[in-house]
Amino acid sequence: MTLDGLMSRAALECIDTRERHLAVYTVGINGYVCRNEAAMDESRALYKGVYRDCQAWIERQGISAALKYVVEHMNEVPALTVRGISCNEILGLLSSPPE
Repeated sequence: MTLDGLMSRAALECIDTRERHLAVYTVGINGYVCRNEAAMDESRALYKGVYRDCQAWIERQGISAALKYVVEHMNEVPALTVRGISCNEILGLLSSPPE
């Protein structure tokens, strides 16, 4: 697998995970996060807080899913399995925007 392929698949994991959640406004700037399904009741909230924090909670779910995918598949990318490559170098490669 190429580094670009790994990152593209990780991005899809991120999107899929984020789209499984929905932030809902309540009163003022407050809100809650629920699963993106028919029953979106506050009593079933996965997270409650300021609406912006709800959005951040959802983003973190997506980032977590993407990172998990990378960890599970990074040994399939030759550029990431070079002997002696540091964590900082790996993060540098992973954080490069696509061309």
